[in-house]
Amino acid sequence: QQIIEFSQTIEEESHNFYTEASTRLQSPDLKGLAEELAEAEVDHLNRLRRLLKLTSISQEELNARVQLQTSEYKDIISTTQIGDGATARDILTSALARETATANTYKMLMSMTNLNAEVIELFTYLSKQEAGHVTTIKNKLERL
Repeated sequence: QQIIEFSQTIEEESHNFYTEASTRLQSPDLKGLAEELAEAEVDHLNRLRRLLKLTSISQEELNARVQLQTSEYKDIISTTQIGDGATARDILTSALARETATANTYKMLMSMTNLNAEVIELFTYLSKQEAGHVTTIKNKLERL
């Protein structure tokens, strides 16, 4: 449950980042990308919320889980705010770092814990989604 709640925090922070980015980007193409990414983060968050409500963890699974300290989570995913005067390149570079770290975090969580198949399936899906975001952002950066 703790890992899923942490994952929800990642998705909420990413949504907030992209919502703010959409207000700062001038290019309609980049503004649209930020809005699309914000919507994707809402979808990810809702998937995690459904999983938390539907999945019960057995005592054996709970005992076998690696316990992660909540205070260490913030060191895993960059929560850099968009600074005043940030350029499109600055925003996309921050977004790229965020998406790369998020994809890697989902992979790490799967390898560090003894999770049931439903959680692993969702983390696999989310990791692939974040990797797709990385590719999209890299392509946009190359065109700037």
